[in-house]
Amino acid sequence: MYSIFYYILIYLFLGGMGMSLANRKVDQGVRRQRWLKYLFYIVITGIVISTIFLDFFKWLSIVIVVAGFMEMILANIHDQKNFLTGSIIVYGMVALLFTLFAFHFTNQAILFIYFQVLIFDAFGQITGQLFGKNLLAPGISPTKTIEGLTGGWFFCIISAILGAEWVHLSFVQALAFGLFTGLVSFSGDMLASWFKRLKKIKDYSNWLPGQGGFLDRFDSFLFTGAIYFLYSVLFKNAFITK
Repeated sequence: MYSIFYYILIYLFLGGMGMSLANRKVDQGVRRQRWLKYLFYIVITGIVISTIFLDFFKWLSIVIVVAGFMEMILANIHDQKNFLTGSIIVYGMVALLFTLFAFHFTNQAILFIYFQVLIFDAFGQITGQLFGKNLLAPGISPTKTIEGLTGGWFFCIISAILGAEWVHLSFVQALAFGLFTGLVSFSGDMLASWFKRLKKIKDYSNWLPGQGGFLDRFDSFLFTGAIYFLYSVLFKNAFITK
């Protein structure tokens, strides 16, 4: 499991190189904003991985879901007609399942899943900035591209294969999990983006510098963790729970 530190260092190097190349096309203000976001992404990643290793992630999950709930309240507070309905109910279900995921999955399984999600997010953005030309869903997320999705999904699959030993999966099983994690991560990201377009907000909050809030940073992980918990309930012996 400690091999993740080497993998993270390699990914950080590749991500930094990709960011440097992508930033040659933009002005200094955008470049500074991207680097700020990338640096805080590294810090947040370090915190999450540390809590997994220290067996403290279940408590961090509560912080994440509570902060996300507060952001949902703020996003809905001016919508008197539908206040505390619809999106709040959906988020509550996802938050509950994610918390159950955090409390019931082994640290190895959580790390395996988080590793895929964070790489999907990071390299989806970087490959999109480098090669993105074809918009994926401009009505929901105006910056996401087909190229970014393809790149993020590719690196997500590679991450699943690299981390297969942590949860004793075969190559074929890891490949399947990488495909599945990429699909679910993308779905969670698009769901959060759709809600922002619906409420006509740019960011959920400014509580995490450059990240757009807890929901923007953890949307994919929240949804993926929730879906994996449901998966573990439906297929009790198909994944690792405590």
